[in-house]
Amino acid sequence: MEVAGVPGDRSGVAASLPTDTDASRGMAAAPLARRIAAYLVVLAGYLFYCYNFNVVDYVRPYLVSDYGFSLSQTANLSVAQNIGVTAGAFGWASFVAWAGRRRAVGAIAAAIGGAAVLQALATGFPLWFGVRGAMSAALGGYYVVATGLVVALFPVGVRGRLIALNSAMYPLSNIMLGLVGGALGDARWHWLMWLGATPLLIAPVATLLVPRDPGAEPEYRPVTSAASGGWREMLSARWRWVTVGCILLSGIDFNAYQLFAGFVTLYLRQVLGYDATRIGATVAWLGTGSLGGSFFWAWVSDRFGRRSAAAGYVLAAAAIDAFLFGGLGGWALDTAALTFGIGLSCTSAWGVWFAELFPERLRSHGAALFHAGHIFAMGAPLFIAAFSERFGLVWIMALGGVVYLIGAAVWLALPETLGRKAAAD
Repeated sequence: MEVAGVPGDRSGVAASLPTDTDASRGMAAAPLARRIAAYLVVLAGYLFYCYNFNVVDYVRPYLVSDYGFSLSQTANLSVAQNIGVTAGAFGWASFVAWAGRRRAVGAIAAAIGGAAVLQALATGFPLWFGVRGAMSAALGGYYVVATGLVVALFPVGVRGRLIALNSAMYPLSNIMLGLVGGALGDARWHWLMWLGATPLLIAPVATLLVPRDPGAEPEYRPVTSAASGGWREMLSARWRWVTVGCILLSGIDFNAYQLFAGFVTLYLRQVLGYDATRIGATVAWLGTGSLGGSFFWAWVSDRFGRRSAAAGYVLAAAAIDAFLFGGLGGWALDTAALTFGIGLSCTSAWGVWFAELFPERLRSHGAALFHAGHIFAMGAPLFIAAFSERFGLVWIMALGGVVYLIGAAVWLALPETLGRKAAAD
């Protein structure tokens, strides 16, 4: 199946983009009530997938003050996260293809919960670094299997909204962190780490409710050659630009986020002198913006095309400038955080888009490209730690806005998939 005349394509790839099909034949044949129940349980797991990504950024000031971590060591935790999630995204994509989504979702959720327990017990940097890498490997896999389940369980007409609901869990987890962290206060921040172990309870329920994978689906047969799908085909001449372009765009996103949002709590505490309650309020406003923005950008991308959501990156860049250099405080600073959250959530358009860019047999691997971008983000935390001491944390964080603008340009260079016309594959 091909796309005829996709506007703005500069690579010639659009001429061979696949058209979409209905949900996978086997899993979508399960009763609707079971599919909805399975999705809701997986969605609960997705909330804690996002929570465990964000919790380290939130507790960063406490790792410095209570455990004696240096700024460079906290930055290295982000390096461990980038390495782990990249390896996990590549590795789990093949595991999902081999074992099926039903078994994979339970195994990955249990791995996340187990790593969270070890993380809550750790107090020294070496153990934190190792556990963070293992945790992140599992997190990379959960995105792959959760996104694939939306495609497998539901028809094309509702996938975009369900992926947007998945994406909304990221800001919702930030809101939860802000509210719970503010309520717990400085003395009981450790409880936030134990909350991350909730996927241990979700894992058996998800395994019970998710329908069995039909072994006949080409997308989920074991991959042995480029002809049958897999990473070799993803890097073949036909798909190379799309694959590399998605990885590059994802890497830009992670770099920009790490440069600014990854150090917001440290900035609020060390530069502005905010306490836990005030920090929690600002983080909650950022999460609120992302929560509403996820649905807004999903509507924009469904209405005007997947590339139109790149406007969110421009909005995020403007919000960073106002947050750092606008001399804002109180409600005005929270408004800038809210605006940044709205802009940041434009990536909610990616879940469906990254799947649509590839034929059905490659969709698990296409979903994995979101986290494969961590390859390009591994140096950001160390860069911040090293150069913030020389130039100041504010100026380094401001680079996040520049990187978001670069990301908007890369986004617009990739093919559009909305409104394509079918042709023979």
